[in-house]
Amino acid sequence: MEPCLKPETTEAKSEKPTPNPVMVKEGKGWRNFVCPHYDECLNLAAKSMWPGFTCKFCEFNVKTDQEM
Repeated sequence: MEPCLKPETTEAKSEKPTPNPVMVKEGKGWRNFVCPHYDECLNLAAKSMWPGFTCKFCEFNVKTDQEM
């Protein structure tokens, strides 16, 4: 009897970064208001009834030296 082998998946991983808002307490966290995905993240947070969210860990978060 031959061992059962799992078929290899042919799914390609997305190379593009995706918005990644993270839930935080109300009034906490940093938001990137100029991000082209801000409205999408805001809608996600509102639909999920989050008290707040941060853009701190998002791949689209690019801070200047003055902001750090």
